[in-house]
Amino acid sequence: MPHLAPYRLFLPLLTLLLAGEALADKPEFGTHDVATVFYIDKSDDHNRVDYGLRLDADCKPVGREALFPYWRVFEDAPPVRTQPLGWWEYTAYGVADQNSTGTPGEYRVKLKRLPRTILIVISKTESSRCTAVAHSLVAGVPDAEVLSAFAKLRTALHTVLYVEIHARNPHTGAMLSERLEN
Repeated sequence: MPHLAPYRLFLPLLTLLLAGEALADKPEFGTHDVATVFYIDKSDDHNRVDYGLRLDADCKPVGREALFPYWRVFEDAPPVRTQPLGWWEYTAYGVADQNSTGTPGEYRVKLKRLPRTILIVISKTESSRCTAVAHSLVAGVPDAEVLSAFAKLRTALHTVLYVEIHARNPHTGAMLSERLEN
């Protein structure tokens, strides 16, 4: 059966792709990393996608993909666990672009499914701990501190109906919310 020979090479590759989540290591955090800069809750379960930031001892982003998404798993817990996104989940929760702005302590990010640029302001505390705060336009406030987002999913097709961004006005401390329809 010579016509089956190409499939013998394809099937192991397909198996590796489908098992990618099981083969990937769970996220590990370095001493200076910020485990959660912001996160996205979903309507279909209690788990969420957190966005961590890899930083060096000077609180500078490390690598071309310093900001990275991962699952924070609350279901079937305790304890709360972390795990990588499946390769197919990067379409919904992945990072489209990220880079330094050229200004020390600023890092620009664009998510694949959020039509807003996010500016992450990185600083170092007196105790040498790195911190990171995400800012974006929310409810008319151009430099709102982004805390989280909520994705309302249509369960039948697993598509996003809307995303609601939750933030704080850095000038007044007031909580802000804005719904982005899909």
